[in-house]
Amino acid sequence: AKPGPLQRQVFISHTGQHAAASTFAASIVKPALEAAGMQVFMDFDSLELGCKWPEELVCAAANSAVMVVVLTKEYTQRFWCMLELSLALHARSLAAQQQQQGASLQQPLVIPVFYEAPADVIDSDGILRYWQGAQLQQMPASRRDWVDPAGRADNICAMEKRFENIRRYMLEASKDCDYQLARHVVTAAVKAIPVQVHLDPVYGFEQQEAELSADLSVPDPHRLGVWLHGIGGSGKTTLAKLLFNRLAPHFQHSAFIELQHDVRIGN
Repeated sequence: AKPGPLQRQVFISHTGQHAAASTFAASIVKPALEAAGMQVFMDFDSLELGCKWPEELVCAAANSAVMVVVLTKEYTQRFWCMLELSLALHARSLAAQQQQQGASLQQPLVIPVFYEAPADVIDSDGILRYWQGAQLQQMPASRRDWVDPAGRADNICAMEKRFENIRRYMLEASKDCDYQLARHVVTAAVKAIPVQVHLDPVYGFEQQEAELSADLSVPDPHRLGVWLHGIGGSGKTTLAKLLFNRLAPHFQHSAFIELQHDVRIGN
C-alpha cells in the first residue's frame, strides 16, 4: 500500500520485560516529549479499553512521524516490539520510494535508543536462532507469516550502522544520565515534528479560528501583535493555542509562553 499522511506524531516502542528501560520510556521520555508539545502514543495508556488493540497498535506504528525505539536484548525477543519496528522501517522505505517519484510525503524518523550497549543488543546470529527456534513454533499459526527472522536480525543491525542513534552507556558518567538521554531524544524528534501546544479535543472554535487564521495569513509589516480579550473562561487561551498550532509550522522559530499569573505592562 502507498503511504499516506502520517496520522500520529511520536510512537514509543519498548518492552516491559526490561524494568529499567520500561520505566525510562514511560516516566522520563514520554513526559519529556509531551513537555515539548508532542503527541505521544504509548501502548499502555493510548489504547482504549475494549478496542481491537492489534489493529490499533499496527496502525499507530505504521503511521507515526517519529518512532522512538528503546533497544534492549529483551526488546529483540518480543514479537510485538519487532513488528512495530518492522512496520516503521517499512513505512520509511515506502515514503522514500514515493518521494523519488515526486510525492510530497514525510519520511518517518526512527530514533534508536540503545539503553544497553549495542554489543549487548546486536547479535544477529542470536536473534536469528531465537526467531527460527522454538519461539516461532509456540506462536499462533496466524502470526507466523508476520515473522521474518533474517529481516528482523538485519533491522536491528541497521539501527547502529544506518541511523543516528543515541546510546545510554556514553552518558553513564552523569548522575542523571536517563534525563540526559531523554533530552537527546527530544532534540532528535523536534527535527521531524513542528512543536505544538498540547490540547485536549475542543469544539466550537472552528469559525473564530478560521477567521483569525485568515486574517493572520495576510502579511502586514505593521502588525506587532494580536490581542485576544474577553471575560475569564471564555476560551481565550484555548483559541490562542489553536492558532499557534495552526500557524507555528510556517515560521522558522516559534514559542508558546503561558503565564500562570497576572502581568502588568507599563510603569
